[in-house]
Amino acid sequence: MKKYLIIFGLTATLIGCSASTSANEEKPTQQELDEQLRKEAMAVDYVTVSGGEVEVGEKISISGAITAEETSEDKSSYVVTTEEEGGYGTYNVENIDPDANYETGEIVEVYGTFQGTDDAGTPIIESPVIDSVK
Repeated sequence: MKKYLIIFGLTATLIGCSASTSANEEKPTQQELDEQLRKEAMAVDYVTVSGGEVEVGEKISISGAITAEETSEDKSSYVVTTEEEGGYGTYNVENIDPDANYETGEIVEVYGTFQGTDDAGTPIIESPVIDSVK
């Protein structure tokens, strides 16, 4: 019986230590997460994305001009057009930052995750990070 009590006591102690260690770990700030996304995102072109060479959920980046915008209470959506060799690429960008404010014609760098394509075949990027290029 004493063995069971000792085993139970050790198990409870280990669980308690594990829980307190997890609580003490600091979560990264949004700024740190944004910087990590900037570093990890792979620059892509329209041919690569529309050709199926990019997996859904992959971190990507593009640079182009905002050619249309639509806003709602919880997010903003933009059409970003990139100029590439041999033509232009168009992406739907869903910005999940409700405080973001970009205008049509503004040149931006977009960092986010590839979400697939819409019914028209336009690539969709969900982006917490859009940087204005001046």
